[in-house]
Amino acid sequence: MNASTPIPPPTAYFSNLSREHGFEEAIVEGVLPPDLRGTLYRNGPGLMEQFGRRYDHLFEGDGAISAVRFEGGRAAAAARVIESAGLSEERAAGRHLNSYAAPWLTRLRRMHRGQLKNTANTNVVPWQGGLYALMEGAKPTEIDPRTLATLGATDLGVIPSTFSAHPHRVESRRTLYNFGVSNGRETTLDLFALPDEGPAAMIGRIPLQRPVMLHDFAATDRHLIFFISPLNIVIWRMMLALRPFQDNFRWEPDAGTEVIVVPIDAPDAAVRFHTAPFLQFHFAGAYEERGELVVDYVRYEDSALLWSLGDGRRLSLTDVSTRGAGGRLHRARINPATRELRSEPLWNGDCEFPGIGPVVDGRYRHIWLQSELEVDGALRFQITRLDADGAVLQHTLERGQISSESVLAGGSVLTLVYDSFSARSHLLVLDAETLAFQARVMLKQAIPLTFHGSWLPE
Repeated sequence: MNASTPIPPPTAYFSNLSREHGFEEAIVEGVLPPDLRGTLYRNGPGLMEQFGRRYDHLFEGDGAISAVRFEGGRAAAAARVIESAGLSEERAAGRHLNSYAAPWLTRLRRMHRGQLKNTANTNVVPWQGGLYALMEGAKPTEIDPRTLATLGATDLGVIPSTFSAHPHRVESRRTLYNFGVSNGRETTLDLFALPDEGPAAMIGRIPLQRPVMLHDFAATDRHLIFFISPLNIVIWRMMLALRPFQDNFRWEPDAGTEVIVVPIDAPDAAVRFHTAPFLQFHFAGAYEERGELVVDYVRYEDSALLWSLGDGRRLSLTDVSTRGAGGRLHRARINPATRELRSEPLWNGDCEFPGIGPVVDGRYRHIWLQSELEVDGALRFQITRLDADGAVLQHTLERGQISSESVLAGGSVLTLVYDSFSARSHLLVLDAETLAFQARVMLKQAIPLTFHGSWLPE
């Protein structure tokens, strides 16, 4: 398409998954690397409207798992809505019962009975042969990795309340770490360890000063690191189950951002201090260097992004004012001994969905980003790689295309792409060293927005 061709709005990207199906062979353009063997799983809100009513915010959508499986130079794709207990109950009743789209009295009763829906719409992570769809406000939902069928919610034997959508693996310990937030008379930060062998365990519980929205954390070989931004839950609104969903949170910068550094081997010895207010949704990675913790993350000066997202329909690829607050990649250095945090921009482009890899001896070679820029009045998305020496390598998508988070798969990097012109999605496969095109797996439909995903080697 040339620069004068109008870009259609990305309507299907923020609509319901149009067709559910098991693994079907997909057309491949280009040549898949012969050593690319495994499955990419991705997760996001696959249902944005039910029973004639649309959800107010992307975070409310019912989850859907999509997957692309690679073997012998061929690819097969599958997609299924996550059949949570709450969604199944609503479908049987033919109306909203367990979400903010339900009538006020219904959702008020359900909330106070603890019956709000587990949408499982944010991430999908493998552990010990299982596959788990995650959202931060509920327990994990187990998914059959072969068929994408929903097996049901689980507490893994240790989760009292919630389990974040962002577990992080510490390779030196062969363990996946995560957290949850329990709200009640006291708000607590619950810490979990999921080892490669043996049962999951709760390894610590830290009291928080107030109920907060906490989305992600960082991990080094010896520490778990939390930035508790002053994005607080408005308790009275939450208790009354008032909509819209996003108005149940309030930015209160006077509280500052609390930094919590937790020694993995001694969680009760956590170091805590406050710094100037800022917001982060996602961390890239962290490591330790000469007594300091080095933390790479995408930083916002306030919480405007949460409200700018809405239900997604505001996004226009030709009106760049609709994209909301741009995040900046920052590097923080934390000195636990002096309780100080210093943070400076590491790269100046608009970006989100950071990732790292490969990791050797606790250090990573690259930071991967979804980035964007304006070209001839249109928003163009990019896969960006920032190297340890500061070099930047980028692959810019064609007009009308929206990239997702980049996921490393051996020597390749994978990103799910939505094309506004065809209203369909494809999986782009690039060489991880050069970002040169390798292949494109053509899907038969649009895959609605996906937030995060995982590569599971064969």
